[in-house]
Amino acid sequence: MKAVLVDDEPHALTFLENQLLGVGDVEITGSFTSASTALNWVLSTPPDLLFLDIEIANVNGMELAETVLSKHPDIQIVFVTAYQEYAVKAFELNAVDYIMKPISKNRLKKTLERLQTKKQQESIPAEKTTICCLPSLQFFSGEKPIHIHWRTSKAKGLFLFLLHHLGHHVRKDVIIETFWPDSDYKKAYAQLYSTVYLIRKTLTSVFPSIRIDNFEQSYTLEVGDIHIDYLEWEKKWSQLPALSDSTLPAYLTLLDEYRGDYLHEEDYLWAENRREHLKNLWRETATTVADYLFEQGRYEQAARLGQKIQEMYPFLEESYCMLMRIYAALNEPFYFEKQYNKLVHMLDEEFAIAPSPDLIKLRDECRKQLTE
Repeated sequence: MKAVLVDDEPHALTFLENQLLGVGDVEITGSFTSASTALNWVLSTPPDLLFLDIEIANVNGMELAETVLSKHPDIQIVFVTAYQEYAVKAFELNAVDYIMKPISKNRLKKTLERLQTKKQQESIPAEKTTICCLPSLQFFSGEKPIHIHWRTSKAKGLFLFLLHHLGHHVRKDVIIETFWPDSDYKKAYAQLYSTVYLIRKTLTSVFPSIRIDNFEQSYTLEVGDIHIDYLEWEKKWSQLPALSDSTLPAYLTLLDEYRGDYLHEEDYLWAENRREHLKNLWRETATTVADYLFEQGRYEQAARLGQKIQEMYPFLEESYCMLMRIYAALNEPFYFEKQYNKLVHMLDEEFAIAPSPDLIKLRDECRKQLTE
């Protein structure tokens, strides 16, 4: 494991070198008292591990770490300091460890063992891991659900917020306005840092590929090769060919894979636009398929799909009208009248309106068809 050491105190640097050499399994490729020289070296020759003092002359070690991680996010950072108060900020930067001076060999061994365990977890071939958001947050390894215990609701909410903006920079002030709008500036940032730390502590031991990167005044969530159900569903939707008898199974499979509306059970206001977008894609596709089945004379299949549309959208008049036409074609007067009466009741209860002239016309046409 290649390591670079940075500390502006030569004696402290020499001591750390000797301690690491005594522990073994570490190749020291660079040792620096100058932050600028160390930065140039690390950016051009990235090590596996960077031991970094937090206060280096006139340079803030935290800021140096942010610069390094923005270019090489896979470098593991270990902060070495005499100042306990930097711990929360250190872990906000996803540091692998935070060691207080003076440094013992046993403490270094624990750090290296932790890092080795992390590398081994990342190298083990895993089953397909999926994060599901339809209709609520769930984790799966293959078909097996993985239970995640969230220490706080804020940690879960913030993870979902970052997942909602997957791969994009999310400004810290936007996060604070969303989750801590009534807190003062310092308290809100402290809550943000501790919540990010909780997310990392909760998830990274189970899912090593999940990473929250810190970029100056924003965060970015990366999930590696983990699958996200709603993103995969939308991608499949965008790749659907023209509807025909040969492609119908692909359409029906896609409709079945929509397990519910995006984060519906979580009820986050910021998720509403995406929730409506995905709902509309499903509804429009389901309606297209139901109409196709009806035109092909496959009335029973059309009826099953129409019922599913109505279950998901009980206040959508079109689903009732669709089922009225289908039951008329099936010569099922009982189910036809049941649909019509349900629609009249729904319009009155939810919207306080009477059936429109077009609905009356459809009703009469269907009744005529049923008596022929």
